[in-house]
Amino acid sequence: MIRVGSIHAKPRPVVYMLRHVAYGQRFQTTLQPRVVYEGGLTKAARVMKLASIASFVGASAAVPFFFTGDSTVPSAARTILALTTLGMTGSSTGIVTWALRPYITSISVLNNEEITPQTPMLVQTMNVWAQPKVRLVFPVQLKPATQPLSSWVVSEVPLEISDKADKVLQEVNKGRKKLVTMAKQGDLFYAHMEGGVGPEMEQIVRAAGPTQA
Repeated sequence: MIRVGSIHAKPRPVVYMLRHVAYGQRFQTTLQPRVVYEGGLTKAARVMKLASIASFVGASAAVPFFFTGDSTVPSAARTILALTTLGMTGSSTGIVTWALRPYITSISVLNNEEITPQTPMLVQTMNVWAQPKVRLVFPVQLKPATQPLSSWVVSEVPLEISDKADKVLQEVNKGRKKLVTMAKQGDLFYAHMEGGVGPEMEQIVRAAGPTQA
């Protein structure tokens, strides 16, 4: 019992209150996300994605103007010009989306202890619209990737931690509008490993195994 003045109050269970910056909302969870890694080029990657999307949208909006107005340019030529414009902007947007899909903007672990192969982690990347996409993954799932611009490829959740994964998802999704999902087999992640990493990221690397240079 805790004595406050003349009033007796029972101690309340500690509930971690976190304002998730990416989603701009509050949620309650007994787990304590702790950021251990942040992508150094996150802002640049987000700007690049938004710029590529804007260029494609702008090109699409300009297509009707190829077919309006008094001009002696044949319809076939106008069609070729419009398709060429859409093709160039669409291909550049597709390349940017493909290249930045695995880029990790942040990693948070859900405990305050040493990171092990079975430590739950929240890995945040960006979706096609440059919005945060958060997935649950365990270091034991991370295998060296052979694809370019990728550090890890996600493997299937081991049976011995599948129940744990379900419980963690239920806990971290309390009060969220945009839910955390489980990373799927074959998902790719890229983290900066050049120039050294912090001690907690080193624990993740050791727990996951080596990455591609």
